[in-house]
Formats: sequence, C-alpha cells, structure tokens
Amino acid sequence: MTDNSHRTPLRLDQKGLRGKLAHVLVDEPTDEIDWPADLPAGIKTVVIVDDEPNPHLTLRVHPPDDSTRVALVVFDQLALYED
Repeated sequence: MTDNSHRTPLRLDQKGLRGKLAHVLVDEPTDEIDWPADLPAGIKTVVIVDDEPNPHLTLRVHPPDDSTRVALVVFDQLALYED
C-alpha cells in the first residue's frame, strides 16, 4: 500500500464532487462488491464524474486523459486534491 496517511478519504455525505481531481488511496481500486475497477494499473489520480457517492457507496471516475474509460470506485478509496 502507498503512503496516504496525510490524505483524508471522501465522506459519504460529501457533495459537489463532479469534475474534481481525486487521489486514489489504494493500490487496486474496487467497486462496491470488491471487483477491480476498470482503471489502468497503478493509477494515482482520477476525475470524479458524480456529484456525490451513490447508495452503493461508489463514485464514477475516469483517468484524467481518458473520459471514455469510466469506472466505479468505492468513495473511501479516494481523497480530493487540495485546492
């Protein structure tokens, strides 16, 4: 696992996330049933597509350079970049 001790995971009630950059806090991001997210291996940054986590506790995200590759990731595996 990478050192993410200085990053705070997203909150379940967090809103206004659409279009924001997020750190990927785990080595292998997963969806709500622990399936690997369809993201490039080793990805560290994603763009959030949804405004807030859905009832399944996930957010749609994509790599910064490929908006067509959308994947579901559990919200607490992500942390916002500081503005």
